[in-house]
Amino acid sequence: MQGEELFPVRKLSDIFTYQINFIDSLVGINYTISTLRKYKRTYEILKRYMKRNYDVEDLRLDELDFKFIREYEAFLRTNYTMQNNTVASTVRRVRSVVRLAMNLGWLSHDPFIALKMKVDEVYRDYLTSEELSRMCSKTFKLKRLATVRDLFVFSCYTGLAYIDTVKLQLDDVFTGEDGEQWLQSHRSKNNNRVRIPLLPPALKLIKFYQDDPRTPVGKLFPPISNQKANAYLKEIAKAVHINKKLTYHIARHTFATTVTLTNGVPIETVGQMLGHKSIKSTQLYARVTDKKVKIDMDPLKARYEGQELGLEKEY
Repeated sequence: MQGEELFPVRKLSDIFTYQINFIDSLVGINYTISTLRKYKRTYEILKRYMKRNYDVEDLRLDELDFKFIREYEAFLRTNYTMQNNTVASTVRRVRSVVRLAMNLGWLSHDPFIALKMKVDEVYRDYLTSEELSRMCSKTFKLKRLATVRDLFVFSCYTGLAYIDTVKLQLDDVFTGEDGEQWLQSHRSKNNNRVRIPLLPPALKLIKFYQDDPRTPVGKLFPPISNQKANAYLKEIAKAVHINKKLTYHIARHTFATTVTLTNGVPIETVGQMLGHKSIKSTQLYARVTDKKVKIDMDPLKARYEGQELGLEKEY
């Protein structure tokens, strides 16, 4: 009919609803509940922005332009207590949804094409060898603290995230071609496969909890919520005199930095065990410690120990 558009007008609500429903249908398969929550929150903030800056509940996709995106970034910085990297990740989610609309043929132009955002380098904390040793040797009388400490230590020696540790099953442990015990699983975050040779401390923890009546049949460890685990880590940090905000992310960084990289494991191997597809991701986790620098420089120091220098003092 004359005057009618050949195709239905698509709006921001259409593409966000489509993507959120898609992610929701794949939670536990390709996506985590955390990812779903992030997209939902991003959309809620976007709706507040449209209401405040445009006095509308929704916008047509073909109305999006660089001005909309630029002012959205400013809105996040001035109306929410977000750090720069949080702003960047929030805008990045909107960008991914808008590009999805382009791929679906709902939008013909890219309003983000001129956008450039810098991400600040973040210092990711980890336990030193001495701190990890204190964590391992501490005896806890409270079973709940002992269990959370053990799960944390297991992550330190395997690099697994908390969600991937608690879902482990007996079948995930196998004997490799080298005759040693290995762990194979898939990351909940991105479904990337990880294969890890089990270090003695990790293997001891697996064997210990197989006799624990709290461990479900077929599982490696007793179940405990992430919220409770993080709360108990505060008590544990105080008990072992570690002045750091302990999280299971720190355990993962400890594996990358203190357990592997510092002891000479190549970063490419570390990345494979962490389930990274890009070496750039591993570089965010792995820090070159002073100990590692000393180990690498000692042979060089020995080589130049007898170096003659033509020095002459003037008096």
